[in-house]
Amino acid sequence: MTTRYLMRLGKTPFDVVDAFHTLDRNLLGTNSGNLIYGAAAHKLFSTRDTEVDANYYRITAKMADAVNDEYDGFILPLANAFRPEFEGQLLRTAEFLERLKIPFLMLSGGAQLPLDGDPAALKAMEPTVKRFARAVLNGSSALSVRGEKTADYLRSLGFHDVVVVGCPSLALHGPGHRVEVPGTLERGAQIAYNLETKDPFGQDLIEDAERRYRSTYMAQEHGSLGLMLWATDPYAGSDPRLPLDRNHPQFTSARAEMFIDAYPWIERMSQMKFSFGARAHGNIAAVLGGTPSVMLAHDSRTLELAQHHGIPYVIRDGEHDPRSVEELYAHADFTEFNRGHAERFGILSDFIHDNGFQHIYDPGQEAALAAYERRIEGTSFQPVVRPTWTAESPEATQRHAVLQDRDVRRKQAQSAIRREATKRQKATQEQLSQLSRRLDEAERTLEAAQRRADAAEQRAIRAEVQVARLDKRLVTLSRLTDEATDRSQRAMRIPTRLKDAVSRPRKDR
Repeated sequence: MTTRYLMRLGKTPFDVVDAFHTLDRNLLGTNSGNLIYGAAAHKLFSTRDTEVDANYYRITAKMADAVNDEYDGFILPLANAFRPEFEGQLLRTAEFLERLKIPFLMLSGGAQLPLDGDPAALKAMEPTVKRFARAVLNGSSALSVRGEKTADYLRSLGFHDVVVVGCPSLALHGPGHRVEVPGTLERGAQIAYNLETKDPFGQDLIEDAERRYRSTYMAQEHGSLGLMLWATDPYAGSDPRLPLDRNHPQFTSARAEMFIDAYPWIERMSQMKFSFGARAHGNIAAVLGGTPSVMLAHDSRTLELAQHHGIPYVIRDGEHDPRSVEELYAHADFTEFNRGHAERFGILSDFIHDNGFQHIYDPGQEAALAAYERRIEGTSFQPVVRPTWTAESPEATQRHAVLQDRDVRRKQAQSAIRREATKRQKATQEQLSQLSRRLDEAERTLEAAQRRADAAEQRAIRAEVQVARLDKRLVTLSRLTDEATDRSQRAMRIPTRLKDAVSRPRKDR
C-alpha cells in the first residue's frame, strides 16, 4: 500500500519547467534557494512505497478536508517564516493546520532578525506567530527551528517545546557528507559568488573576484531571473560594481548563471573551487557540491545557520570585512562542519522519528534511496539560465525590457490589491469578531438581567402572598380586637348594673 504525503513546495525536484514559465508562475517562491531545502525535504521523506506531492505553495483552511481525505501526512518545510512579509501566509497555514487531522510536522522555521537577534520588528505579528506555534504543537512534538536565535525568539513568546535542527538542506546527502578544503586558492581559479540584492554589499570582494579569478555570479532571485530573460532593470540605482544592472560584465558577457532546478545547481557548484556571498542557500549549494564556501553573515538567518552547521562565516560590520577573496578564503575552515555533521543529522533524524515519520537514510530504506538517486540521474533538468538577450540589438532588448517591466508592474499592482483586500478582510473579520464578542457579552448581560428580573418578580409575588396573608390576619385580628373591646365594655357595665340593683328599693319590703 502506497503512503502519500503532501509537502509545502513550489514544485517537486522532478517538476521540470522552463525558465519563462518558472518566472511567470513564481515557482521559485521569489528565491531559488527554496529549491535546495525543498529538494532535500522531498528526498528525506521519499521512503519505501511513499509518494510526496507538492502543494505549489497553495494553502488555505478550506483545503484541509481534502488533504485529510487524500493524504497520510503533511510536511511543512520552512525558511525565514517569521517575518512581516510572510504573516499572511503564516496565518493561512495556521488556519490549515488547525483543521488538519492527519500527522504533520514543521520542518525547520526561522525568524528574520538583525544580527543581535532583536525581535522588535516582529512585535506587530506576535499574535499570528503564537497562533501558528500553537497549531504546530497541537499536532507535533516540538517546533523545529534553524538556529538558536529563532529558538530564543519563540521561547520569549512562551513556547519551550523547541528543537534546533538547522536547515534540512544539509541532510541531502545523509550523515556522511564532508567538505575538503585545499590549502590554497590559485589565482584564476573558477569561483562563484552570490549577492543579497535587498541589501547589497561586498563590493571590494566582488571587484577582486572579477579581477583575479574566473568568477561566476550565481543569481537566485525572481528579479534577477527577469533581468536575465528579459533585460529588465529591477535594481535601479545600484552600485555599478555589483551585478545588479544589465550593463555589468557578468551579464554582457553572459557569464552570470541561474538554476531553476536544485540538482544541476549543486552539480555546477561542485565544479567550483570556492564560493562566497550573503545568500545562505547559495553557499549551501556549494557545500552540498563539496566546495568550500564562506558565508557573509549579515542577519540572524545567515548567522544562526552558519553557527549551527559549522559553515565558515564572517560577520558583516563594515570595518573589518575582508577586502580580497584570498583573505576570505583563509576563513574556509570546515573542521567543525565535518566533525559534527553526523551528530547534527542525528538530531534531525530523531525529530522526524519522534513525530511518527521515517526518512530515506533509515536502516531498511537502502533500496528506496538507490531508486531515488537513479530517478535523479534519469531526469532531464532544465539547462542553466544565462542572459538571453546579449545577441539582440539594443532596441529589441529595450523593447523586451519595457514590455516585461510593464507586466511586472501589473502583477505587482494585482498583488498589492490582493494584499490590501486580504488586509481589509482581516480587519473586517476582526471587527466582526469584536462585534460578535460584544454581542455575546450583551446577551450574557441581558440574560443575567432577565434572571435578576425573574427573581425579583418571584420575590414580589411571594411578598404579595405574604401581604395578603398579613391582611387576612390583620382583619381577623381587628375583628377579634373589636369583639374583645365589646366584651370588655360589656364587662365594665356589669358593676354599675349591680350597684343600681342593690340601691334600688324592693317593692316587697
